[in-house]
Amino acid sequence: MPGRTPKRPRTPGLPRQGYICIKCRLKTGPVPLRGEQLGPVEKTAHQTFRLRKDTSAKPLPLPPALDPIVQEARSRWTQPKAQPDPHKFTPFQKRLYENAYAHALASPVRQCRATQALLPSSLLLTLHARENPTTNTPWILPVSLTSTSGRLGNGLRFTNRKFIVTELGVRKRWFALADRRFAEKIGHARLAKAVWREDMPEFLLSMLQKRAIEKLTWHIRHSGQLVPCASPRTEDIDGIGDVSCVLYLGSLHTPADDIQAEVQRISIALDNRANAYVEVMKDYIDPHRGKKAAHQPPSWYRGPLVPRLKPRLFIPPLEYKTTVWQGHMVAVFALFDLLGEEKTKELLKGTRFESERCVVMKRARHNVPVESALLQLQAYLAVPGP
Repeated sequence: MPGRTPKRPRTPGLPRQGYICIKCRLKTGPVPLRGEQLGPVEKTAHQTFRLRKDTSAKPLPLPPALDPIVQEARSRWTQPKAQPDPHKFTPFQKRLYENAYAHALASPVRQCRATQALLPSSLLLTLHARENPTTNTPWILPVSLTSTSGRLGNGLRFTNRKFIVTELGVRKRWFALADRRFAEKIGHARLAKAVWREDMPEFLLSMLQKRAIEKLTWHIRHSGQLVPCASPRTEDIDGIGDVSCVLYLGSLHTPADDIQAEVQRISIALDNRANAYVEVMKDYIDPHRGKKAAHQPPSWYRGPLVPRLKPRLFIPPLEYKTTVWQGHMVAVFALFDLLGEEKTKELLKGTRFESERCVVMKRARHNVPVESALLQLQAYLAVPGP
């Protein structure tokens, strides 16, 4: 413009005059002086003082940001704790370090999206969304069961039970339970189109079985921590030292287990009949309906009470096979029930345990991954006892 000093032409490729790169500024910028770098100082147990030229004057305390004693005291509680040394463990710490249940309970606590229960992550299953390379459509898959990477992103967590997996697939209930971070990462529109496998319960079972077989293969063929025994009974395993768990190379199903399905069917029929009675007689037995209603029902009210089975009868506790060794409870894993008869026979084929009926696994740190895989598989297939 007229009256303005023309700009000086700049050589292409060279920075403007007075321009300093941010990286250069960070590298060559002034470094703040701290502690003794500021001059003669006097240190106490909690603070640093700078000495003055006038010896009669009181020393000046350094600012907390420049006092190394204060900075060290502040950062002492933020530094990560050093990892324990296994060579310096006490006998109790060694037993704890070799216990699969202790490792499971020490895992980070997470919330089950289906039951809202807070449980260790080792007792939960996690599903992640991954794109199908052919259709570019997200699929909900158990990536955590196959990947060794610890950074898989936000996932859909729920209790490790086959029954819950079956319920999540009914009418796309898993979509309503997806948390906000899981949905934002994929996108709400794309998450609504995500694919949930129709055979997800059986697919997860096959993945858990495959992982357990992979970990068992080496121990059965090479490890010396397996000791044959006659049976899981106490009198047959009490003479063996350091028993961690028992592998029964067969099935522990009894005729009472076959009746359990019929018992479950009768229980469901009784509950349905109670619900039908409430639906027909609600105008007469519900105090919040009809002309005699005095007030609105509270938020917790779910309907009138009618005779039903006790909760412990309708939903009995799950059954986990155990035995007693020297006064302690140890787990019993029936491989026929967990892996199937064909897979178990293929696993034992050509090994020294092919003709055995029962094997004891001794306590050791390298046996923890095997027991953890068997515990997850057992929890996935757990059913109420007869």
